[in-house]
Order: sequence, then structure tokens, then C-alpha cells
Amino acid sequence: MQLNALRQIKTKNQTLTNRTPEINSTLKGVLVNTHVKNNGNNITFDDIQDSLLIHDENDCARPRKKDISESSFNTNKAIKPILAATALIAGGCFTLSALLKKSSKTLLSTKSFEQLPDLAVNMNIKEEPQFAIYRAVRDPNFRNIMGATAIFIMSGITIACKNFVDGAKEIWLKKQSADIEKELQENLIEVETKSFSGKLDVVNNMLNKNVKLFDKLLNNKTPKKKPAFSEFITFKGNIDDEQKSDKQKKIKNIKYGLFIIGVITGAIALAKLSISNIRKTAQYSQDFANGFTEKTIDAINKMSENAKKEDIPKITELFKSICAKPEFIKETAGKYGLSETEISSIINAVEESKKTIFADAPTALGGIPKKIQYYCYIDENRGHLYNWVLNPENKFTKYIFMAFTISSAIGYLFKQGMDALKEVTVLKENAKTELNLRKRLVDVEVNNFKAKKESATNPLIENFEIKIEEGKKSKEELKQLADNILSEIKNGPPYVYT
Repeated sequence: MQLNALRQIKTKNQTLTNRTPEINSTLKGVLVNTHVKNNGNNITFDDIQDSLLIHDENDCARPRKKDISESSFNTNKAIKPILAATALIAGGCFTLSALLKKSSKTLLSTKSFEQLPDLAVNMNIKEEPQFAIYRAVRDPNFRNIMGATAIFIMSGITIACKNFVDGAKEIWLKKQSADIEKELQENLIEVETKSFSGKLDVVNNMLNKNVKLFDKLLNNKTPKKKPAFSEFITFKGNIDDEQKSDKQKKIKNIKYGLFIIGVITGAIALAKLSISNIRKTAQYSQDFANGFTEKTIDAINKMSENAKKEDIPKITELFKSICAKPEFIKETAGKYGLSETEISSIINAVEESKKTIFADAPTALGGIPKKIQYYCYIDENRGHLYNWVLNPENKFTKYIFMAFTISSAIGYLFKQGMDALKEVTVLKENAKTELNLRKRLVDVEVNNFKAKKESATNPLIENFEIKIEEGKKSKEELKQLADNILSEIKNGPPYVYT
């Protein structure tokens, strides 16, 4: 019994000693998972970054400029022009009112011969219906009413025929325009097909080029590294470019300064020449005035030798033309034996002619002031119809109306027909020009597509090269990144189908 008890106790002790390592490994796993793995291996987004082609902006080799300027609404700049315009309008109204006040005030103390002359009211009747209505209102007899009725009927017929011709022209032009547009769109199918195939070729070439590049970079054991101090070399190149641009700016500034000096010098020279021309003009005018005055004085002296009283009005006009002095007038008038009153009237007439600068318009042209004058100017066929209706006994009025009306109708039809042919010809030539332009723009469109495509994929490729140089990613990860870049080239913007 004792031996069995001892064996059982020994067996329990061995069992406890055998279980101890299992407990220690469990504790070790809990501790490692809690304090090492959870704290050391954080959750990363490397896979999603590679899938979405997200790269750090600092890793991109190409610097990008940020547009700092932003358009914003400036209240001061918006209100200042309004305030300035308001002040200008208010100032202009005030200046105009002050001018009217000054003019009315000056009118009270101004002599009659110094004031502005009055104007007659001339009413010009240029349209035949207005002329016919005027004659019917002035003298509503049978002939005038028939003439007005004939003009109205002819006006309606003319409008109807004109609208018919214009409508037919527009309909024909619309049909021709539709045919030209249809032909243009059919010809553009080939052009758009070339553009579409060109874009597909660009995508295919980019895929082939980048597949070869990725294959070379991934299968090469010693990837190419950037040469040392490459950034400094680039920086040096930028400095050289900046120095060149500074030199070009200096040269432009020197040229601009020389241009300004040349303009100023030329302006001074032209100013001197202008002053010299003005002086010569004044001298020539003075010589002309002196010569005219001398000839007029000689004419007055020659007329005064005969001393005929019927020559006094002519001599008075000659006195006015040279603004003769009172002494010369008295000396000349003394030869005619005129009284002091007559001499004074001549002197006053000459003085008035000196002060006034206005003259009344001739009555034949300007009409009679303070009276309304009507006159007409008829130049259409309806006026000849009116004459025919009022004077049916004269056959020539009928012949003139018929001839003028037929020639006007033929001329209008010919003009509209030529205009329609011209517009159709212009539409056809414009369609040809549009087609040729679209053909020439195919290469431009493909190059534009290629440039945009490269601008979207080049940063991704540069980031891929940086990842290879860092050596933090495995080949499988780099392969997945390359596949994503190729998918972006194939399916990313800009799209071929837009």
C-alpha cells in the first residue's frame, strides 16, 4: 500500500513537471501577441496604395507649382467705378445746367446782332404714303383720294411679293445648308476615325514602351541609381536658365529704354517742326490779309475818285470786309459829301460786322424763321403711280411708272438670286475649309491626347523607379504596382472614347 501511494505521488509530480512548459508557452504567446505584435506591426495601407496608385508628393521627382492667385470679389473695386460714373454724370448735369443758366443770363445783356440766329422748321416728306396722305388732307378731292388709295394698294402688293421672294430664298438656302452639312458630316467620319485610331496607337505604344521598361527594371539585379549630386546638377541648370532669362530681360529693358528715348526724341523733333509750321502758317495768313487789305484799300480809293453816290453800298461792304477804322471811313466818306449822320451809320454798320460772327441762312435754303415749311422728296415707284392716277390723260406718266416698276422688280429678283447663290457658295467653301481644318487637326489632337496621357502616367512611373531604388518592396509588390500602372495607362483619363 505504501509503495502504491508513493508511486501515485511520484506520478503526479511528473505530470506537473510535464505540464509546466505548456503553460509557459501559452503565456509567452499571449504576451507576444499583446505587447509585441499588436504594437510593432501596425495596420498599413501599402496594398491599397499600390492598387490605387497613390504616391507621396515628396517622392515625386518633378516639382509642381501651386497656383496662389485666386479670383475673389473685391467690394472696393466693384463700387469705385459705380461711384465714379455717378459722380461724372452728376457733374455733367450740373455743368450743363450752369451753362444754360449762364447763357440765359448773358442773353439779357447781349446785343441783338451778337445773338445766335433763329432757325426755320423744314418738314421733309420722303415716303410716298405720307405724301399722298398730306395731299388728301390738304385737298380731299376725288383724284387725291384715288391716288392715295392706289399707293396703299401698291404698297400692300409690294410687301406681299417681297415676302414671297424672301421666304423662297430662305427655304432654298436652308435646304442647301442641310445638304452641305450632311456631306460635311459624312466626310468627317474618316477624319474622326483617323483621330480615334491614332489615340489607340498612342495607348498601345505607351503600353509596349512601359512593359519593356518595367521588365528591365524588375529583372535587373542591380537597378540603375541616380548619379550622385544629380539634384545639384539640375539646380545648376536652373541657375543657368535663370541667368539666361535675366540677361534676356536686361536686353529687353535696354531695347525698351532705347525705344522710349527714340520716341521722346522724335516727339521733340515733331514738336519743333509743328511750331515752325504754325509760325509759317501765321506768316502766310498775315501776308494774305495784308495783300487783301491793300487791294481793298486801292479799290476803295479808286472808286472814291469818281465819288458816285450809287457806289456807297459797295464801299460800305468793302469797309466791312477789312474792318476799316473810323478815321479812314470819315476820310473816304468826305469825298462823297455825306453828312455826319450818314457817316456815323456807316461806322456803326462796320462795327456791328466786327462783333457778330453769325449770319442768317438764305431763305431759299433755310426757309423763313418762325414758320413751318413742308417740302417733299419722292424717289420711289409709288410716286410715279400717284402721278399717273392724278394725270391719266398723259400717257408718259403711265409709261414711266410701268418701266420703273418692272425694272425695279427685275432688279430685286436678280439681287436676291445673286445673294442666294453667293451664300450657298460661301457655305460650300466654308464646309471645305472646315473639313481641311479638321484633317490638319488630327495630328494635333493625337499629340494633345498623348501629352495629357503622359502627364498623368509619368509621375506614376517616376514613383515606381523611386520605389525600386528604395528597395523596401518585394518583386511581387513591384510587379503588382507595375500592373496597376499599365491598367491606368489603358483605362485612365484622358479616355479614347470621348
